[in-house]
Parts: sequence; C-alpha cells; structure tokens
Amino acid sequence: MNFDLMRLVAALLVVVSHTYPLSGQPPLRIMGVEDLGALGVSIFFVISGYLVTGSYQRDPRTYLVKRLLRIEPGLIASLVVTVVLLGFFTTAPAADYWPRAALYVLRNALLYPATYELPGVFQTVPVPNVVNGVLWTLRLEFTFYLVLMLIRARLALVLALGAVCAGAWLYMTFAYPDWAQDRVTRIAYLGARNGLLFFAGSALFLSRWKTPLWLAGVSVVTFPLIGPLALPTAVLGLMRPGKLSADLSYGVYIYAFPVQQMLAAYGRLDLLTGVICVLPFAVLSWFLVERLAMKLKPRDLP
Repeated sequence: MNFDLMRLVAALLVVVSHTYPLSGQPPLRIMGVEDLGALGVSIFFVISGYLVTGSYQRDPRTYLVKRLLRIEPGLIASLVVTVVLLGFFTTAPAADYWPRAALYVLRNALLYPATYELPGVFQTVPVPNVVNGVLWTLRLEFTFYLVLMLIRARLALVLALGAVCAGAWLYMTFAYPDWAQDRVTRIAYLGARNGLLFFAGSALFLSRWKTPLWLAGVSVVTFPLIGPLALPTAVLGLMRPGKLSADLSYGVYIYAFPVQQMLAAYGRLDLLTGVICVLPFAVLSWFLVERLAMKLKPRDLP
C-alpha cells in the first residue's frame, strides 16, 4: 500500500467515524478503545512526519513554501465553496451571514484563529453549530511543521520531542481519563498524542531504518493493546512504493464534515451517502486546485 492509498484510507476512516455522531448515533469504536476517526487522523500524522522530514532534508530553504502550497490552496478553496453553498441554506439574514462568512474564511485560512460556526447554519442537527470539525488538525499539523523547521530536523531533537510527547500522552491517558471534557486538557492530550506520532514518523525517516514486514504485522496485532505506540511501525512497515493518479485524500478530508452535516440536516446521512457525496468535491479539489498548486512548488535547490 503506497502513501497516497494509505492517506485515502485514513480520510475515509474519518468519514466513517463521523457518520455515527453526526447522524445522532453512538460512535463506532475498535474493541471499545479507539474510534476510527482517531485512527485515521493518527495515520495522517505518522505519514506527515515521515514525508515532510524528507522534504525538509531535500531543501530546507523551500520547505515552508512547499508546506503552505500543499495546505492552503485546497483549504481556502474549500472554505469559499462551503460559505457560498451554505449561503443558500442559512436562516440568517444576508447582512448577518456574509460578514461572518468572510471572517470564517479568513480566520480558518490563517489556521490559528480557527472558528467553526456560521450564522443560521446546522442549528438543528445532532452536532449543532459546527461547520467543519476537522480544521483543528490542520492547525496542529502546521505547528509540527514549524517545530520541525526550528529544530532543523535533527534526529536527537526529534527523538527528544517524541519522548516528551509520549510521556505527556501516557500521563494524560491515566491521570485525566476525562480529558475531552475540558479545553486545556483536550489541547494537551491531542497535542501530545499526535506529536508522538508525527515525531515518530520523522525519526524513522531520519534514522533511515526500514521497518520489517514482520514488525509491521506485530504492530497491527498489538494496536488494540497499546494504541498509538504501535502505529508508526505498523503504518510505515506496510508502505510500498507507488502513487495514485489522483490523490483525493486531502479533498475527502476537508470537505467531508460539511457535506455530512448537510446530509444530516435533511436526514439523509449514512455511510454510503457520506462517501458518495464527498467524492465529487475531492475530485474537483484535486484537479482544479491542489494539483495546480503543487506545480507551483519551487524546485529543490542543491
């Protein structure tokens, strides 16, 4: 399984996971411990740590520009498409909706001052007043990009950060089992867990150590027992060379939540409709925005 296919699978896991709470059903969990959405996001962070570290090492001077071109064009396009389409369905007056919609696009395009609400939209669905609940992951991922650049992708520092994140995640897991109930503990937990995965992927790239297939198999089997600690070797050990002709994973990921919310608003959300309805957006995002933006990436300098 190549990186493109693995990321697509991860994005679809998030779509499947969100289908249940967004349609008013209990979340689907793996052996009562791990939900599929968390698994999908975790796979993204492992792959991201591995690949962007390679990008930094090939050319540190163009690294940040490449990262921005990968995230921002598709994100901005999705934000604009979202507010325009939802403008036909909002119950708020135009004088209230459009200024707030412009602010929604601006804040989320800047990543850090993220906002999730639009006036008069998704007020009666099972998860109300949330337009796109996955945007927080882009902010966290870009933070890891910056940290990797600041430490110059040095293996010793990457390992140290990974160890700190692992320790913080273990502490939060046992000391704060209700971490999701408070904003501070939620940020700490998600930062530690996903930082562990990102820097583990980065360390595996920097060490040039190839995860053997047998270890990948053992990691998959032990995942229900040790959770994200098993994922870096499981994900990277299963990777094989190759690419898909169209990388739809990012488009699926950033469009799925608002599409699913719209389906939920009309009582039409299930696993099949969620996947079918988001695929056209992902295809258009790849061919009309993402692929063109990637052609603007500067060439690696010697």
